[in-house]
Amino acid sequence: MTPRPPRLAAWLLRRLAGREEAPWVAGDALEEFEKLARTLGRRRARRWYWGQTMRSAAPLISARHERRRSRVAPAPSRLLPHVNLRQTRRMLRTSPGLTTVIVLTLALGIGANTAVFSVIDAVLIQRLPYADPDRIVAIWESSPRSPRLSVAPGDLLDFKRDATSLEDLAGYTPTTRTLMRSGPPEQLAGEVVTWNLFAVLGTPPAIGRVFRASDQEPGAERVVILSDGIWRRRFGADPGVVGRSIVLDTSSVVVVGVMPPGFRAMTASANPSFFVPAAFDSEAWSSRDHDLLTVGRLREGVTPAQAQADLDRVMASIDAAFPDRGVRVHLAPLARDVVRTIRPSLLVLFGAAALIVLIACANVASLLLVWSTGRRQEVAVRTALGARRADIVAQFLATGLALAAIGGVAGLALGLWTRDVLVSLAPASLPRLREVSLNARILIMASVVTLAAGMVAGLVPALQLLRGRVTPALGDNARGASGSRSLLRWRGALLGVEVAAAVVLALGAGLLARSLWLLNAVDLGFETDKVLAMTVRLPPARYPGPDARLRFFEAMRERVHALPGVGSAAFANQLPMRGGWGGDIQVMGAAGAIDGEADLQSVSPEYFETLGMPITRGRSLTRADRDGAPPVAVVSQTFVDRWAQGRDPIGIQFRRDPSSSLVTVVGVVGEVRRDGKFGEVMPQVYFSAHQTGLARAELAAVAVRAAGDPGNLVEPIRQVVAALDAELTITNVRTLDEILAASVATRRFNAWLLFAFAMLAVTLAMIGVYGVVSHVVTQRTREIGIRIAMGAARRHVIGLVMRGSLGWAAAGMAAGVGLALALSSLLTSMLFATAPNDPATFTAVVAVLMVIAIVASYVPARRAAAGNPLAALRGA
Repeated sequence: MTPRPPRLAAWLLRRLAGREEAPWVAGDALEEFEKLARTLGRRRARRWYWGQTMRSAAPLISARHERRRSRVAPAPSRLLPHVNLRQTRRMLRTSPGLTTVIVLTLALGIGANTAVFSVIDAVLIQRLPYADPDRIVAIWESSPRSPRLSVAPGDLLDFKRDATSLEDLAGYTPTTRTLMRSGPPEQLAGEVVTWNLFAVLGTPPAIGRVFRASDQEPGAERVVILSDGIWRRRFGADPGVVGRSIVLDTSSVVVVGVMPPGFRAMTASANPSFFVPAAFDSEAWSSRDHDLLTVGRLREGVTPAQAQADLDRVMASIDAAFPDRGVRVHLAPLARDVVRTIRPSLLVLFGAAALIVLIACANVASLLLVWSTGRRQEVAVRTALGARRADIVAQFLATGLALAAIGGVAGLALGLWTRDVLVSLAPASLPRLREVSLNARILIMASVVTLAAGMVAGLVPALQLLRGRVTPALGDNARGASGSRSLLRWRGALLGVEVAAAVVLALGAGLLARSLWLLNAVDLGFETDKVLAMTVRLPPARYPGPDARLRFFEAMRERVHALPGVGSAAFANQLPMRGGWGGDIQVMGAAGAIDGEADLQSVSPEYFETLGMPITRGRSLTRADRDGAPPVAVVSQTFVDRWAQGRDPIGIQFRRDPSSSLVTVVGVVGEVRRDGKFGEVMPQVYFSAHQTGLARAELAAVAVRAAGDPGNLVEPIRQVVAALDAELTITNVRTLDEILAASVATRRFNAWLLFAFAMLAVTLAMIGVYGVVSHVVTQRTREIGIRIAMGAARRHVIGLVMRGSLGWAAAGMAAGVGLALALSSLLTSMLFATAPNDPATFTAVVAVLMVIAIVASYVPARRAAAGNPLAALRGA
């Protein structure tokens, strides 16, 4: 029997039989195979058959291979079959230094992005912990004098009655009470709330019941709902506390519920420890004074814009009844209102972190371009031997993704550690910090950034290499081919991107640094060093009138002043940076009364000495300024500048309202920024606390100037208060330096964080400059050696080497300045007394960066110019 030909060869011949270009057809091959099989045997016939088949198919296979090579590389989803993972691992192992640098660079970029995004996720993205939080809105009012005011109780009732877009509204206001008889006396921060607050927020108590409307009626049994924190800390998490009576100040109240862990009204400034119903009388509910922070719940399907129009309609009817108020109402989603002050700065910081990632990717791509230069001949050989472009692109892409994966894991770990550092350093005013945690959104963001970095790192060098021709890379001039103009342009473009991003960050950091420097230079008008501030709240039931409160604070001041280490002590209704007591006054001028507004304070005579406020004209207050003596006051220089009208301020008279007594100015202190460095400079009026009929403000604040460490005085002062009244204690104990630092903490945090990002960006960019110049030196070694051997001056060689890199750096700086000018308006809310396009800052930052770029490019250029030309020629 005649042997059959090989199946694969027979199939191939049948495919070729119908082609005109096939010199060998299936019929002829089969006839010859049968003849040879009968004469030569089966094995030799099969060998002949294979040879004839391959020779016939070779031209067609070669043409098909050439067509495949000329095609564009397939989509990334089709590249995986062309990846040799062993080769990728070998490529990483052969360059451990480069691998380490790339992984660290990516880890820094991805880590910075992950850390900032985790904070943004907790503060800006996560939903509020309430039922259907998208329907909860914050409501506030404004007047010509103040852009943001709490809502008047009378307005709240009108909104509840007439606003059809709101399902319900609730109000609350901060308060303080002293917890008695359940352990040591402790002053607690709490909230007075309307009975329906928890229904509006959709968060019932974890134990017990919510408030009822009857709890708010005057004369009803006094009840309280505790927070989870105070329930656990003071009552040992005992469920039996519900229904038990406790004492707040001197009043017995019944605990009716305990809130879930972490509950708080999101617009409150402090975590409340208790909630009591707003048992206002009819007069208080009809008041048009701004007393209540307000939240509302929109009806199903109502948008905030529709609700705003509805409230405007109600406010128009209120204005008709009270035409002189000039009050407007505003509404915003609660989630947005909570972060209104911090949102711009967080977005700026996230943009800075994104620029760090961009710089890292550009730097990695630039490093891989240098690394791929050494593999250009290898790529050329593989291409000549028939390797497809898809195989080469896939291999480089696999290398980039592998590096990015390692850097991504390291960056995620670094980002989580950095996030914890950010949370610990962030100011306490940053909302929702406790909700920062690792979740799916953060992992997805880190994965996307890692994938993008890997794609950039792998595709840029691969596509650049494949643009070159194969023949020059295989010849003796392979080295010159690797240093082609195209490759240098790619590296220069990447360098320009790095420098531009670094310039944007450096200019932002420079603006914030200048703003912070100007802020630190602001004179408050009083001293904060070694001044201890505290609050002592006196229960009205035991200290019913101003005379009783004055006697307590006078006795306390005398005992505190006698303590060792105390320089002076004073008391007042409020201390600087801790609130105020504003009001209208009428200044008696030459042409009649002048209406104005001033900050009014009731202080002891030692107040000015304790706070370091020297009297510039006239005299200070004395103990002789008591009830029965002529009413007197000390005013600030701003008061004099605004209302003295060129007269001697000593002896000027004013009064609080037409029915009150005239007050005579007896002294002047300098300009005072009572509300801190950001506060407006307002006229200040200081009444004598001993003239109780004139002051009308409850005394509660004590200031102590220490000779040494103020912290050593806290416990002795606490003992003094306990000796005067065992049921009282001091609270809000902080130095004025600490209060001042807290007031600028957010701006300082933003400035330092952006400064750190800028320094990282500049470092990475300058590494890129150094790398570009070093690459140029390596590729032009022969040329440099020839120039030096022919007598070229070293300075000319240095200039030749530096010229290209500095040109790209200058272009990047120009682009960065333009981009910074376009984006500078985003920093407006973060700046103080600094224009977002401040010329001095821009000039200084660009000059410093240019000097750094020159140094980074000069070092390798000088090393190249100082080399031995003969050695360079031999090694070229």
